Amino acid sequence: MPFFSFFNQNTEQQAYRQTMGRGVMLQASYSKLPLSQRIIMPFMLVFFSIMVIAVISFAFWFTSAMEYQMKNSVASGAAVILQELQTKKQHLGSWVQLIAERNDVRTALEQKNTQTLLKILVSHETNLKLDLIKVVNKNGGVVLELRQPKLDKSNLEDRTSISQALAGMYPLDVVNLQKQRGQKQLVLVGTAPIKSNEEEVIGGIEIGILINNELLKSLIAAEDEYLIALNEDKTVVVSTLTAVTNQNWQLPPTTIPPIRILLTNRHYIAKSIFIPGLSNTSLTIVLLKSLIALNHTVQYLWLRLWGFFVVGGFICTLVGKNIALNISGPLLTVARVAQKATQEGNFDLQAPVTRNDEVGILATSLNSLIRRVAEYTQELEQARTTLEKRVEERTHQLLQKNQELNLAYDQLSYAIQELQQTQAQLIQTEKMSSLGNMVAGVAHEINNPISSIYGNISYAKEYIEELLELLNLYRNEYPQPTTAIQNHLEQIELDYISQDLPKILTSMKMGSQRIREIVLSLRNFSRLDESEKKAVNIHEGIDSTLLILNHRLKERIQVVKEYEILPLIECYPAQLNQVFLNLISNAIDALEEAFFNKLSSVDNKVNPQILIHTNKVAGNRIDVRITDNGCGIEPKNQDKIFDPFFTTKEVGKGTGLGLWICYQIIQKHQGKIEVNSLLGEGTTVTVTLPLVQKA
Repeated sequence: MPFFSFFNQNTEQQAYRQTMGRGVMLQASYSKLPLSQRIIMPFMLVFFSIMVIAVISFAFWFTSAMEYQMKNSVASGAAVILQELQTKKQHLGSWVQLIAERNDVRTALEQKNTQTLLKILVSHETNLKLDLIKVVNKNGGVVLELRQPKLDKSNLEDRTSISQALAGMYPLDVVNLQKQRGQKQLVLVGTAPIKSNEEEVIGGIEIGILINNELLKSLIAAEDEYLIALNEDKTVVVSTLTAVTNQNWQLPPTTIPPIRILLTNRHYIAKSIFIPGLSNTSLTIVLLKSLIALNHTVQYLWLRLWGFFVVGGFICTLVGKNIALNISGPLLTVARVAQKATQEGNFDLQAPVTRNDEVGILATSLNSLIRRVAEYTQELEQARTTLEKRVEERTHQLLQKNQELNLAYDQLSYAIQELQQTQAQLIQTEKMSSLGNMVAGVAHEINNPISSIYGNISYAKEYIEELLELLNLYRNEYPQPTTAIQNHLEQIELDYISQDLPKILTSMKMGSQRIREIVLSLRNFSRLDESEKKAVNIHEGIDSTLLILNHRLKERIQVVKEYEILPLIECYPAQLNQVFLNLISNAIDALEEAFFNKLSSVDNKVNPQILIHTNKVAGNRIDVRITDNGCGIEPKNQDKIFDPFFTTKEVGKGTGLGLWICYQIIQKHQGKIEVNSLLGEGTTVTVTLPLVQKA
């Protein structure tokens, strides 16, 4: 059986034993209770479960029903408010049209008689409770403007409405009223053109009502309702709920029914009302109904329900206890007789038979059983003496056999563990040896042709430059070539070739130089000619490993190298390269799992990064720290990562031997390897090595 299969079976068996152990403990605790309690407990559990479910279900049903009723009330109130606002808007449009069509207004405007206009419009301002009346001439110049004192020193943004009225239209709109401190108010305005007898527009008139708290409060039907007015930017302009006057908040869509929202730490039922029929802008009114009264009602309901639950539980407990005592009393009498007979060994005792039901039958059967036990007891006593002697002899023999089996099992387990570790190490060593042979062979085969290419590129570049100089000299000496030559020059684009060909040669030289560096790194990584200990620069081994893994790094993962100046270190270079290869590969796997393999709607704000830091520490030793900001290691797995065959990767992606082999190699070099990891933040692996190996 493989070692990891044995480990998984042991883990499953331990979990099964723990679950079964908890069930046995609960069963044992229940069995220790008195009989009356064991009888009443299931009854009470069923009763209390039904009561709790009934109380909670009724409370939630009542709450939902009340909230549904309040939502219907809010929807009805919103419809009424919309109807009232539409009525105010229609009245405003009708009155501004009537005023604009009056002959005395037309005559006063044509004569520019401001006093007459003032007398006419003041009465309308008072009767209609208007906050604004404005008369302009056909050029848009203000002839007369009446405002309430609260609108003084405010800028009315009504150019669009005035322009439309002067164009012969009758717009109804909501315009912004900009105060000096940057505050905004809304004014519902109606605008109409003033025409002469010849139907020529000679001016315009605008009347308006300020949308303020007084107007909104007049639309509210209850004290626990509030109205909030928002402009086209969805900014709160007017609100009867002062806590949200200066807040920007997400209002509910106007197309959905009333919903529950949380505003200023309180719950409300909200319904958005869109005011249609406006010419140039939009106005949204939000109706809020406080849920404080509903919450108080629900709290009172909960108190009453839980009180009913407590009283019902108390009554049920008393009734159940009385029933349990009537059932358990006779049974306990029979049980005491049986217990006394078994404890004292007095088989002359008899249980009283007072009833003819099942309990009476049980008492009669117990009395018969006691008599038969008394007869068999004497026979058993005689057989016991003989049996004890035989059992003692057999037990002694079994103990000796058990000791021998335990010793053989320990020896066999140790041998199997040693065999598995040796087998894994041999497989990994053979694999790395084969990989090294292959890498060295490939590097050697590539090195000779690429060296020839790299060496001849300089000569080729020199010859091509001389040929290009010769062509330029020909062009300078013979500026008028024949037609065939001229056509061929245009066809091959000689000027472009002259500029691009040196660039191509430079690119080829850079590419061949890159191949030579890769070949050198492959040879440094394999180090087949250095099977003995040797003093090497550890940075070369790390750089060679990074170059081998460059196809996995690319531009996705940033590698930061913080190298301090280190002396040469005595080691087995190929083995240390294997350690760095395993550690950096694990870091890349962690970064890919954290940043590239998981589907997440949240963008990563941190780029994947591997930090390699080297420094010299006290005691003629060096530290190599490899840090990644990947997914990290779970705390429960950190103590097992150096165990053979332990892996957290998917099936087929890991054997569980990489870190175990790293640990063995570092131990061979008289060093140590440590892992520090935080789940979700990253992992740091620290390798400490001596500069000189002790004999």
